[in-house]
Amino acid sequence: MEEQYREMFDEVRASSRLREEVAHMTTRERKPSRRRLPKAAVAAAAVLVLLAGTALAAVGAPGTIRDWFAREWEETTGGTMGMEQLALIDRLTKPVGVSDTQNGTTVTVDSVTVGNSTVWMLVKVSGTYTREKEAHYHFDGMDLTLDPDPDAVKTPGGYSLDYPYVGVAEDGTLTMLVRFTIDLAGQSSLLDGTRQATLVLADLMYSDSLQMQGSWTLTFPLEPGEAGAVRTLEEIQVPAMDLGTRETRIISLRDVEISATDITYVRSRENQSWEPSRCALVLKDGTVVEQSSGASRFRDEGYTQWSSVYYWQVPVDLTQVTAVRFGDTEIPLN
Repeated sequence: MEEQYREMFDEVRASSRLREEVAHMTTRERKPSRRRLPKAAVAAAAVLVLLAGTALAAVGAPGTIRDWFAREWEETTGGTMGMEQLALIDRLTKPVGVSDTQNGTTVTVDSVTVGNSTVWMLVKVSGTYTREKEAHYHFDGMDLTLDPDPDAVKTPGGYSLDYPYVGVAEDGTLTMLVRFTIDLAGQSSLLDGTRQATLVLADLMYSDSLQMQGSWTLTFPLEPGEAGAVRTLEEIQVPAMDLGTRETRIISLRDVEISATDITYVRSRENQSWEPSRCALVLKDGTVVEQSSGASRFRDEGYTQWSSVYYWQVPVDLTQVTAVRFGDTEIPLN
């Protein structure tokens, strides 16, 4: 069983950032312009919840997105989320309350938090599905479409969905936090205006067993909140490692934009294989918020500007940030 999990993890990694980099260097034209989360990746994401999130489920499912972010902040930083950070979450979060019922099982999008290129959706499931104590649930199929399409870049790019949290509340309601991330190459933002979002979920699973067959379609407005000003840096020097040789050196990152939910920057085509050291934000009180997942693509049709986006583990109030850190290199933010 452990070997099966490892194989699924390998597939998820191979279908994300590293494989995109290799694909761009070798067969750029063959890569589709959009991607949805494949079933194997959904299963692997569920396994990650089993291995990493069950302890959270044991103490009760969070009732709101705010509750989950506060818990995640404490889990990842070791400290308590301050009032400034909580206020930011409130500004970015909108109630939804849209439901769809199939075969006696109701799926509801309770609320959403919208960032620059990330959406967190609190999904609740109730009804006739078999209830288990452990949080081993996931949907066998999952996709989100936005209208109008925020992706204004002509080069190949994509999006993904995963489960940062799955838990069962005391009343038996299944609670899922579904995260949508999209690589917009720094050319547009989900905060630009209201979009129509359609979330499609198929076949509720418990581990590898079908719990309830069905397809749930949930359409709702994706309304941006107030994320605050974006911090920009024209050019910075950061440590990086060659993905093939494992050599290290200093490279230049240009057009750096830091938002409350992510960081984007551009490398030259020549530096495409050089991966910058892990990034983090440093707050006034010493708290460090690190990056989670990320993606890369060319932002120009001439394939000269290699753009990357990395998503913060939780939204961050930038008024509390003093520096951005790449590895051991800390760059002050004025």
